Amino acid sequence: MDSKTPASIDASGAAAAPTTKGSMRIGELASASGVPVDTVRYYERIGLLPTPARRGGGYRKYEPDDVYRLQAIRGAKALGLTLEAIRTLLVMALPSARPAPVRACAKALQQELADRCAALQSLAGAVENCRRGPPPTLAACPILATLQAYACNHDGSGSMLLDT
Repeated sequence: MDSKTPASIDASGAAAAPTTKGSMRIGELASASGVPVDTVRYYERIGLLPTPARRGGGYRKYEPDDVYRLQAIRGAKALGLTLEAIRTLLVMALPSARPAPVRACAKALQQELADRCAALQSLAGAVENCRRGPPPTLAACPILATLQAYACNHDGSGSMLLDT
C-alpha cells in the first residue's frame, strides 16, 4: 500500500494503520486520507483534527496519525454519524479519557445503535413486502408507513450519533 492509499482492513476487521511515513503537507494528507483539502481545513477549524505544527515557510506539517484520524472520520460520516457524535467518539478514544464517562457514553451509543438497527430491520421488512407488488395507495405503502411510524416515535432529540 502506498502513501496515497487509504488504510485497509486487517483480518480482525480493524483498520490497519496508514503506512505513510514522515510528515506531509495538506495536499498529501488530503490525498492519503481521501478527503478534499477544504475538508481538512474545516475539520481543523471545528476541532476534529488537531492544529498541526508548521514547517518553515508556514506550511502545515501533518503526521501519519492524522491520516488515520481522517479516515476514521470519513467512515463515521459514511455511517451517518453527526460531526458532534464524531467529536464525542474522538474524545472517548483519547488516552486521557476518564473511564466512567466513557462507559456511560458508550452505553448510550450502544443503545442508540441497537434502536437504529431495529428500525432498519423493520424498514428492510417493508421493502421486502413491496417486492410483491406496488401498494394500491400511497397510504398503504409499507415503506412509507414504516418511515412515518419511525418519525412519530423518534423526534431526534437526545440523539448522540446520527443525523436526525
